[in-house]
Amino acid sequence: MADTSTLRTRMLARVHVPEALLKRLGWATSGYVIVQIFRFATNLVLTRILAPELFGIMILLTSLRVGLELFTDIGIAQNVVSSPNATDPRFYNTAWTLQVVRGVALGLVALLLMPVISHFYGDPTLQKLLPFMTIFFVLTGCTSIGLPLAIKELAIDRTAKYEAAVAVIASAGLIAAAWISPNIWGLLTGSILASFTPTVASYFIKPGIQHRLLIDRRYAREIIGFGKWVFVSSVVFFLALNFDRLILARYVSFAALGIYGIARSLSDVFAQFSVKLGAEVVFPSVAAATVRGVELQRKLAHRRLQFQVVALVAIAGFIATSDLVIRIYDPRYHEAAQLIPWVAIAAWLMILSTLNENLMLGLGKPHYSAFGSSAKLLGLVIFLPLGLTHYGIAAAAGATVLAEIMRYVCLSVGQAREKVTFIRQDVLATVTLIALAYAVRWVTFMIGLTGAPGELFRITMYR
Repeated sequence: MADTSTLRTRMLARVHVPEALLKRLGWATSGYVIVQIFRFATNLVLTRILAPELFGIMILLTSLRVGLELFTDIGIAQNVVSSPNATDPRFYNTAWTLQVVRGVALGLVALLLMPVISHFYGDPTLQKLLPFMTIFFVLTGCTSIGLPLAIKELAIDRTAKYEAAVAVIASAGLIAAAWISPNIWGLLTGSILASFTPTVASYFIKPGIQHRLLIDRRYAREIIGFGKWVFVSSVVFFLALNFDRLILARYVSFAALGIYGIARSLSDVFAQFSVKLGAEVVFPSVAAATVRGVELQRKLAHRRLQFQVVALVAIAGFIATSDLVIRIYDPRYHEAAQLIPWVAIAAWLMILSTLNENLMLGLGKPHYSAFGSSAKLLGLVIFLPLGLTHYGIAAAAGATVLAEIMRYVCLSVGQAREKVTFIRQDVLATVTLIALAYAVRWVTFMIGLTGAPGELFRITMYR
């Protein structure tokens, strides 16, 4: 009886989630779900209003903007989350001042790079839009430092409310602008309004903060010292995350890029949640943990598995019903159905890698992020041109899978050195996901909702 009782206690301990962690996960999940519902609804409405080539142009502009931001990223938010001095006004005002200066400088850099970008892509519409990128940089630079401070405090309730409110207001502004002017200028105006909203709203997260321009040399050196690996990681991460879209924009039509972007945006819903969970829960929790090595691995394994089960069930269902899901969109975007299974698998692998990456950040090892992103970028450089030559844009989705595998392997090597590894757990979860996707596909095929299981992961020529 004693053995039975002990076994029962151990089993309950495996399933039990501490109340504080449960609340954080609840807020993080609910906030994320609300944001994604509004983003999905916004994209759905916009595909009815706008042609695919307009989506393609905005995808390229967004990728260029994010790229320039990450090429100058010194990890200001990560510094605030990890530093024991973060609540010192001199520290967070130094961080905020550096952020403002960076935003203004980026705006000037964007203006200087306009001729180069215009020449590379050779599109007259793009040339007219590029000057407006400056507005996005300045708005991002002026965002309140209260957001990373709230993340440091694990105040997920406040960050979730902020993100949900921003999603509602930004979606309404974007749709209204596109409805009034259903062309690239309406879409651009809506995007600027959508960027203005989070900047203003960020000052309500911690209203007691007194922002002022200040540079404390000691804290500035601390921020830049920590940020050197974040900078390297951010540059490589951007290239790894957006290399496919940047290259496709040069070699395929903007309409084809828009269709590819819809497939990516649908699958990225899952990957972005892992990014949010990693940045707001895993990273600060590991940074505050008092254990390391095998003991930390044992502590995290059960929680990690619980998250994986939920994620793999959702992604398996998404893969299985990919051709059903895409029917919600305008018929001009239905070609994205064959891309979805591949980008969804890439999103799954990105989830695993992101969890691993934030674990390493929490352990104070940011260089592993740079190595992992470098491996992914190398994979894209090798596999994407080969795929485009033989299969067109559809191969870009397959190339992202191979590249994510390379990133995962690189991060796993780093974890093994720190004696915190989850390779066996991840392999079993991946096999389960694929098997479940085929099982669900067979059921939906038998009742006439989807195509045959053999159509999954098929790559056909599409340019």
